[in-house]
Amino acid sequence: MEALTYPECQVSKDVKIALSYNSNPPISQIISGRISFSTFIFHWVYRPLFLGLIISLFSCQTVWAFEINTHKQLTDKAIESIESQLNTYLIDNLGLEGGLNEQLGGLNAIGWMIAGSDFEDNVPRFNNHFHDPISDTGLGLGESAIDWSLRPIGEQEWSWNDAREYYFKALTSETKDERDENWRKTFRALGQVMHLLQDQASPAHVRNDPHLSQFGLGDVDGLHDFMFMRDVATYVGLGIIGPDPSILEDAHQTQPVPIANLFDHNQYTGPNPNASLGGQAGLAEYTNANFFSDDTIPGQIATDSLFFQTYAHPSLAELVPAPVPSPYLTVARLGSAAFPGARAAKITGNQAVATFLLTNTNLDLLGQLQLDDAVYDAQAQNLIPRAVGYSAAVLDYFFRPQFPLEPSSHEFQVLGTFDGTGCTMVPDPGSDSGSLDVRFTIPSNLNFGDRTGFLYYEKTDGTRVLLGEERTDLPSGQVLFFSGSILRSELVMDQPVRWYLVLKGKAGPGEQEEEAILANTDEASWDYVCLS
Repeated sequence: MEALTYPECQVSKDVKIALSYNSNPPISQIISGRISFSTFIFHWVYRPLFLGLIISLFSCQTVWAFEINTHKQLTDKAIESIESQLNTYLIDNLGLEGGLNEQLGGLNAIGWMIAGSDFEDNVPRFNNHFHDPISDTGLGLGESAIDWSLRPIGEQEWSWNDAREYYFKALTSETKDERDENWRKTFRALGQVMHLLQDQASPAHVRNDPHLSQFGLGDVDGLHDFMFMRDVATYVGLGIIGPDPSILEDAHQTQPVPIANLFDHNQYTGPNPNASLGGQAGLAEYTNANFFSDDTIPGQIATDSLFFQTYAHPSLAELVPAPVPSPYLTVARLGSAAFPGARAAKITGNQAVATFLLTNTNLDLLGQLQLDDAVYDAQAQNLIPRAVGYSAAVLDYFFRPQFPLEPSSHEFQVLGTFDGTGCTMVPDPGSDSGSLDVRFTIPSNLNFGDRTGFLYYEKTDGTRVLLGEERTDLPSGQVLFFSGSILRSELVMDQPVRWYLVLKGKAGPGEQEEEAILANTDEASWDYVCLS
C-alpha cells in the first residue's frame, strides 16, 4: 500500500517524461486562422523551453491549480452527494460488503478516492491538467486533460480506461486479496479522474495560464490561494450544480467515451458565451467563457506578451460596473450588477476614467483591472458547486447505479431422490453436481450491445470461479440466460450459492461507451428436482 504522502521527486526522470508529452496546435490552425502565428511559435518554441526549465527547477510542491486539500474536499463532497445510492449499489449489486466503508489496504473506498485526488498532482502528471476548450489543447508540451484522462490501459496507470480494467478485475479475480487490490486501484483511479475534471473549474487551467510558484513565491494563482484558506463546504451549502444527464448521451467530438463531454461538450466556441451557461456545457467551457485568470485579463501587460493568449470572453465591452461606490465590474450573464457572484474584476487606478472608457483595450494608462478576494469569492460561488456536481457525475456514469441488473430468476438445481411419493431434498447419489441457472433482463433504455457475459460462483473459502463466458447480441429488454455446472463437493449442502454476473460491452444510455461494465450478485437457493 502506498502511504498518503508525496513521493520523492525524481526530477531528471520527470523532466524527460514531461517533455515527451506533445499536444501542440498543428500548422493547419494558423492556416485556418484559429490561432495567431505568435501563439503558434509560443506553443512550439518558447513555452516548451520555459516549462522544461521550470519543471527541472521545481519540486513536487510546485502548484498548478487548487490546493491538494481543496481537491480532497471537492471529491469528498462529490461522493457525499450520491453516497446513499452508490453505497447501496456497491453492497447489493456488486457484493462489496462494506460498500464505501469497505477497508481496502489501510483506507476505505472513500479514502482511496480522496487519496487519488491527492496523487494526481504528482510530478510530472500536473503538466497534463490543462484544457483550453477553444483550441482543444493542453499547456505547452503537456496533453489536454481530456486526452490524459482517457489514455489507453497501462499508459499512465490511472486513467478512466485503467479504472475500467481495475473494476473488471475487482469483480472477477480469483482471490479476495486480488479483488481487494483491484478495488483499491479502481477507487484511486476514479479519484484521479475527478481531480482532472475539478481542475477545469480553475480559470487558469482552461485559459492556459500556468502560474508556476513555489512556497508562495513566483506567479501565484490567486483563486488557488484563496481556496487554500477556505472550506469547500462554504460554497455548496445551497446545493451543487451538475450537468444535464443528457450530456453523457452524446458522442464526443474527438473521444470515443461520452465522459469527455463533462470536460468539453463543444457547445461554447468563442462567439457564443451564453452557450456555456446551461447543463449541456462542459466544465471547461463554462469556466473559460465567464471568468478571468490572473494573467488573461484583456488589456493587461501580461496578456500582451508572448507567454499568454487572449480570449473572446469575458470581454471588456461586456463588463458592467457595479452600483457606485463599488469598484467592481460584473458579467451580466452571471447575474445583476449588484450581485456579488457576478463580479469579474476590480478597477484600480483612475477608476472614474477607466469606467468611462471600458471599451479601451489598454487600461494600463488609466487604471488596471485586477482580481482580488471579492472576485475570487465570486468565482468560487459559481465554480465550486459545479466542480462537485460534475465530479459526482463521473461516479454516477462509471457505476450506473440507476440501471441495476435485476435477475428474473436464479436457482441452484440439484437432482433429488424420489422416494415413491415425491421428490425429497436428498441429493441423488448418482449425481455429484448441480446447475446454477441465472436469468435476467437488461434495462431497455441502457442501449447495451456487443457484450460478453461472465458467470462466476464463490466457494466457501472466497475463491471466485468462472462458470461460463458467453457473447450475446440479444437486444436490451430480452431475457438472457446463463448456466453452469458446480460440483456439490465444493459447496456446503443447502447453503445458498453466491453468484456474480458481469457484463462487459457497449452501453449507454444514448451514445455507447465501448467498454462499459454492469454487474450483479445474489445468492441462489438449492432447488431439488426429480426425474420421476
